[in-house]
Amino acid sequence: MFPMEDISISVISRQRRTVQSTVPEDGEKRAQSLFVKECIKTYSTDWHVVNYKYEDFSGDFRMLPCKSLRPEKIPNHVFEIDEDCEKDEDSSSLCSQKGGVIKQGWLHKANVNSTISVTMKVFKRRYFYLTQLPDGSYILNSYKDEKNSKESKGCIYLDACIDVVQCPKMRRHAFELKMLDKYSHYLAAETEQEMEEWLITLKKIIQINTDSLVQEKKETVETAQDDETSSQGKAENIMASLERSMHPELMKYGRETEQLNKLSRGDGRQNLFSFDSEVQRLDFSGIEPDIKPFEEKCNKRFLVNCHDLTFNILSQVGDNAKGPPTNVEPFFINLALFDVKNNCKISADFHVDLNPPSVREMLWGASTHLAGDGNLKGSSPESFVHGIAESQLRYIKQGIFSVTNPHPEMFLVARIEKVLQGNIAHCAEPYIKNSDPAKTAQKVHRTAKQVCSRLGQYRMPFAWAARPIFKDNQGSLDLDGRFSPLYKQDSSKLSNEDILKLLSEYKKPEKTKLQIIPGQLNITVECVPVDLSNCITSSYVPLKPFEKNCQNITVEIEEFVPEVTKYCYPFTIYKNHLYVYPLQLKYDSQKTFAKVNSVNYTFWSIKCYL
Repeated sequence: MFPMEDISISVISRQRRTVQSTVPEDGEKRAQSLFVKECIKTYSTDWHVVNYKYEDFSGDFRMLPCKSLRPEKIPNHVFEIDEDCEKDEDSSSLCSQKGGVIKQGWLHKANVNSTISVTMKVFKRRYFYLTQLPDGSYILNSYKDEKNSKESKGCIYLDACIDVVQCPKMRRHAFELKMLDKYSHYLAAETEQEMEEWLITLKKIIQINTDSLVQEKKETVETAQDDETSSQGKAENIMASLERSMHPELMKYGRETEQLNKLSRGDGRQNLFSFDSEVQRLDFSGIEPDIKPFEEKCNKRFLVNCHDLTFNILSQVGDNAKGPPTNVEPFFINLALFDVKNNCKISADFHVDLNPPSVREMLWGASTHLAGDGNLKGSSPESFVHGIAESQLRYIKQGIFSVTNPHPEMFLVARIEKVLQGNIAHCAEPYIKNSDPAKTAQKVHRTAKQVCSRLGQYRMPFAWAARPIFKDNQGSLDLDGRFSPLYKQDSSKLSNEDILKLLSEYKKPEKTKLQIIPGQLNITVECVPVDLSNCITSSYVPLKPFEKNCQNITVEIEEFVPEVTKYCYPFTIYKNHLYVYPLQLKYDSQKTFAKVNSVNYTFWSIKCYL
C-alpha cells in the first residue's frame, strides 16, 4: 500500500541563545510523571523531521512533477510570407507605424460647393490630424483648434485619394487632393516647408494604398489557381497510390517520408491545454507551507541603565568617614513597565541597589562587615546559580525590557523604597523641609542606623517617578526623555491600580498637586547594542557570549504578555517562575490583634496530598 523506502528522518539541531540548557540538570531524574518527562524533552532534545520521498506525488494531479506547465514565453512563429513583407517594408516609412497620429498641424481648408467659383473659394483655418486606423487605412480629421479634439469639423478618407498636386493659382502654398469620384479637396499650408512635408506624407500614403490594392488582386488570382489545383489532386492520395504500387522501394520511401513529416509536425508544437487558465488554476489553500521549528520570539527590546540616586541630605557615611558624600540611609529602586492604555502592568520588577558599600554595611549590623567589592567578609562559601556566583547577581544595574505591542502610553515607573521605619510622611519630612543640611543629615543617619540594625530586611515605599518610553506605535524609543521629579508616595495609593491612575493624569496640570521630594534619579534608556555580552535571562541562565568572573552583568526582565490571541506564542525555553503579589492587607478596623503581624507564605506540593 505504501512505497518502499518512502520515509526518511532528518535531525535539526536545537539552536539556543543560552550557554547551557534552561532545563535543570537533574530535571529529568527528579521527574516522576511520564507527561513531565516528555515536556522536559520539548525544551532539550533536537528536532526530528519526517521526510517523504514520494511527497510530490501525493497532491493534486495538476501538481505532479510531469505536469507540463505553461511556458513563460511563447515563441513567435515567423512564416515565409511574413519574411517577404518585412524585406519590402521600410522601418522608417509610414506603414511601420501601427495606428496613432502620424502628422498634425494647421491647414487652411476650402469650402467647395456648386454656387461658388474656383477663384472665390473661402478658406478656413483648421487643425488637422493625420491618423492611421486599426484596419490600416488613413484618415485626415479637422478640428476648430488643437485643444478641442472632440468635435470634428470634417474628415477625409485617404483610401479614395488617387493623387495630390499643388495649386499655386488658387492660393499660396495650396494643394489639391484628387478623389476617385472626381471630387477634390483643397488645402493650403502656412509656409512652403509645411506644404512640402504634407505633400511628401500624403504621397507616401497614396503609394501604400496603391501597393496594397495590387497585392490584394495578386493574392486573389493565386488563391483561385490554388483552388483549381487542389481540386484536381483530391482524386488520388499520394500514400494511397504508393500502397497500391507494387514497387517495394517506393512503399518504403513513402513510409519514411510520412514518419519524418510526423516528427516535423511535433517539433515546437505547444500544448494547447496549457494555455487554458481554468486548467492551470491551482488551489493552494489546502497545502501547508514549509514548517520551521519554533524560535524565541524577538519583541521590541531596550536597555535600561541605572547610574545614580541622590537626595538633598548627603554626608560621609561609615566608620572612617572617607570618600565623597552619599545618602545617609540605604534606598532601593524597583523598575517596571506599566501600560496605561490597557490599564495593566506588563513586566516583572527589576530590583536595583545603587547604595555604596559604606551604606550597605548599615543593613548587616556591627558584627558583619563588607569587603571592598561589596561582599560579606567571613561568610559561608559562596553558592552559584547556573555557574554564576551569587555575588555577581546581587548588584545588577542594567536590565533589558521587552514589549510586544509598543505604543506611546507605556511608562517606565521607578518606585523607591527604604528600610521599614514608620509613617511615610514622617520619614519624608526631613528631605522636604531641610533647613539645616548638616544637622539634619546626622539626625537622619543616626535614626536610620538604629532602624537598619533591627529591621534591615524589611522595606517600605518612599517615592516614585515615571517617564514615557515610546514616541509612536512603531516602537521608536524616546531617547531624550527624562524621569519626572521624585514624588512622595501616598500611603493610601500603593497598589498598581493607584499607580496606573496617577500615570493617566501624568500630563495633566493636576499632577502639580503631588508633593515633590528634592532629589535626582539618573537612569538612561537606550537601544540594545548588537554586540552586548554578559547577559543572563530572567531565570539567571547566561546567554552567549558570557565571560566568567565578569562584573557588569545585564539581566533580561520578564514580560507579561497580554492574554490576546495574536500575541500568544509557544514557550521555547524552560521557565519556572512564580510571581506573588499581596493585593491588600488592612488592620485599620480589626480588633483581634494588638499589633500588626507579618504575613507568611507557605507553598504546598500537590503530591503531598496524594
